[in-house]
Amino acid sequence: MSTPVERIFSLLKVKEIEQKEFAQLLGTTDKTVSAWKTGRSQSYTKYLPKISEVLGTTVEYLLTGKKEAPAAEDGSEREKEFVQLFQKLTPEQQDMVLAQLKGVVDSQGN
Repeated sequence: MSTPVERIFSLLKVKEIEQKEFAQLLGTTDKTVSAWKTGRSQSYTKYLPKISEVLGTTVEYLLTGKKEAPAAEDGSEREKEFVQLFQKLTPEQQDMVLAQLKGVVDSQGN
């Protein structure tokens, strides 16, 4: 059974996110992230919501390793369809979709 830290760094590898970039996305330092990896610090726990957002997963998965149904399962059919389609995309395609979606939202002033 893997630990939360092992799951975090495994997802970083899968998503091809460098440790330094990851630290920047979280608003912390590379040194802090390195301390998590080596077990010198467990301060990652306060970052779990942001970590899960950056890595496209849930806090529950990071803590337990259990993959739960996407949050949209409780949502509308439209949300479910979006999640299902989004999950079929490559990471690069997902980045493009997110960028376009953010552009649409930003253009509406929301």
